[in-house]
Amino acid sequence: MKSTDILKFLEGNCSEQEKRRMADWLDASPEHVHEFNEIRFVFETTKMYGPELKRLASAEVPQRVPTTAASARPTAMRVAFRRVLRAAAVVALLLGVGYSTYVYTFDRVADQFVALDVPAGQRIEVTLSDGTRVWLNSGSRLEYPSVFGRHRREVKLTGEAMFEVTHDAGHPFVVKTFASNVEVLGTKFNVEAEAETGSFSTTLLEGRVQLTDPATRQTIILEPNDEARLTEGRISVVRNADLDVVCWTEGLISIRGLSFEELMRKFEKAYNVRIDIRRREMPVIGFKSGKIRISDGVDHALRVLQHNSDFRFEHDVRSNVITIY
Repeated sequence: MKSTDILKFLEGNCSEQEKRRMADWLDASPEHVHEFNEIRFVFETTKMYGPELKRLASAEVPQRVPTTAASARPTAMRVAFRRVLRAAAVVALLLGVGYSTYVYTFDRVADQFVALDVPAGQRIEVTLSDGTRVWLNSGSRLEYPSVFGRHRREVKLTGEAMFEVTHDAGHPFVVKTFASNVEVLGTKFNVEAEAETGSFSTTLLEGRVQLTDPATRQTIILEPNDEARLTEGRISVVRNADLDVVCWTEGLISIRGLSFEELMRKFEKAYNVRIDIRRREMPVIGFKSGKIRISDGVDHALRVLQHNSDFRFEHDVRSNVITIY
């Protein structure tokens, strides 16, 4: 399989026939899976650290690359990929993380499964092998197969993500979480699932989804603008929900309906800081609604809240800790 064909597949530009050919090629040999994941590592890495990789890779690639002989092109392409892969590893080391724990670490979850971890303070967008687009929020983890099976499309989510699922009536798309599985045929929806805090919700923007209440085992069908929430072990549905919940994909944080403690947890992920609240009682957020732009920084965000909330804060830049009084 040519590297250019793998890139075309990763970009979601393959026909159904090309997708089947890719699946057969991957099934044929473990070495094919290794080659695919190596190129995929480079492909996903350049999304976050494109400028650094371009600089490092260009410094390593020789000035002269054979272009006249057709037979030399695949070799040149593979050499370039190896050099970019080394550059990706260099970037990882410069950032203080090892190759095996790199931001875009692709761990083997099963034979052909990979895992994508998004660090605090960053957001990414990925395209799965079926063309489904996924936006992952800070501190989230998505586990998914290199190529989906012939019957079901399953991924596992920890954290928050918005999905725009490619319609395929014969192959349901399932998002597995600690609380409930969200099953769709083709739709756009947001899922937040944090087992550590027991927080789970899914908001439907387009299409239809179904999930199962973990307490009653009953199936719940959501329509557009519905939101399902886990409360005391049971799932309840809110009609005409606040769709600002997905504004994080635009680099914004919505404060609507959040307690101060919940908002601080979002700040920790969005700004990659630790927030220590040293108060007997939590401050009350005076704003009923509003959005905070992440790119303006955490200090600006806290000062905005101070206009209508009673608290003080200190930001120790060296320790990266914010103390709330």
